[in-house]
Amino acid sequence: MSDYMIRTENLEKTYGNKVKTSALKGISLKIPKGSLSCIIGPSGHGKSTLLQLIGGLDKPTGGRVFIDNNDISSLSDNELSEVRGEKIGFVFQSFNLLDNLTAMENIQTAMMFSKTSQKSTSKRALELLDMVGLSEKANSKPSELSGGQLQRVAIARSLANDPPILLMDEPTGNLDSQSEQDVLKHIFNIHKTGKTIVIVTHSNDIAKQAELLFEIRDGMLAI
Repeated sequence: MSDYMIRTENLEKTYGNKVKTSALKGISLKIPKGSLSCIIGPSGHGKSTLLQLIGGLDKPTGGRVFIDNNDISSLSDNELSEVRGEKIGFVFQSFNLLDNLTAMENIQTAMMFSKTSQKSTSKRALELLDMVGLSEKANSKPSELSGGQLQRVAIARSLANDPPILLMDEPTGNLDSQSEQDVLKHIFNIHKTGKTIVIVTHSNDIAKQAELLFEIRDGMLAI
């Protein structure tokens, strides 16, 4: 069995019909199980596109993506949805929380398609909030939380189904320096539990602590 949780082979992504734009041009990389990796590079050079393909949010034009040694490149939308639900948690710069729900309820939404009872999902949500230091904010709505707290709720939500992989796209991009440090502390603690974490970032604080660093320029891996 492979020790790589994520692999890509000659990954390509092209947009447009008459006028084509190449976002990725033959990306091949290997990410070991339990590692913390960062994808860095200038804006608009393909970092987020790569993360979306790894996470099954989009399909490649060419090449292949392997998650836990399974090729997901040609799966149907429903099959990709199953892979995401079982294997991958997502954290985005914009938090993506539902304004009308409490912190606990936002986490529970990630478990709504599981066969877990509501009592069990409530317990799980509270455990995850405690993990990110926000158990006292369980009944608070997003409008009552700071930016750093919002992102910590988003991180807790990404862990709802206990996925082995966490994909994060600029998780501290909207935060002040103190909030960034608070969020990073929890990300690094979660990594210690054995999760494979991949982060697209402009943050030097994150990049310098990564075990693997991939630089993307003009849709290619910089050597």
